[in-house]
Amino acid sequence: MSVMEDTRDRIVASASAQIQRHGHVKTTVADVAKHCGMSPANIYRFFPTKAALIEAVSEIWLALAEDNARAIARQPSCASARVREFVVGVHEFNRDRYTRNGEVHETVVAATTERWPIVARHEKVLIGIFASILEDGVRKGEFEIDDIEGTAAVMFAAMVKFHNPIMVAQYHGESLIEQANALADFMLKAIRKR
Repeated sequence: MSVMEDTRDRIVASASAQIQRHGHVKTTVADVAKHCGMSPANIYRFFPTKAALIEAVSEIWLALAEDNARAIARQPSCASARVREFVVGVHEFNRDRYTRNGEVHETVVAATTERWPIVARHEKVLIGIFASILEDGVRKGEFEIDDIEGTAAVMFAAMVKFHNPIMVAQYHGESLIEQANALADFMLKAIRKR
């Protein structure tokens, strides 16, 4: 890793810690610089605005959710089991991640409601991971799907209550696992090979 990459990573890690502690609104570039032991001008060499820095932190947080989804997709179980695990597992990850730390939740909600470019990219990645599970099911004769990408996009949209950070927090008091399993049953019934 180069010195530039190392410095950038230190800045992002520091910003992440500051945001988790104080929230993205109250965190300043000066706070991050002080935490890193450098000047605000040095931070601006890597990130032209505070918004760019917060977006870099959010991207790392969203990447954790993507890694979780990839781990589900790589499981050795049948595609039907992985579809169910994707629906339930994505929900559980987001529930645990976004309801335990209010500052993380606040930042991801801002990214979602303001439609930061990283959110659209994140959703596209998750839909692609889900499509890979469906494609495997078609290849192995479990599923009958004409348009894998389109089906994955529609099914992911149906999961909004289980992955959208606003809705995950809003319905946190309910038993969403039962609902997620019911949705998985419905999805699997629609795509199973007859």
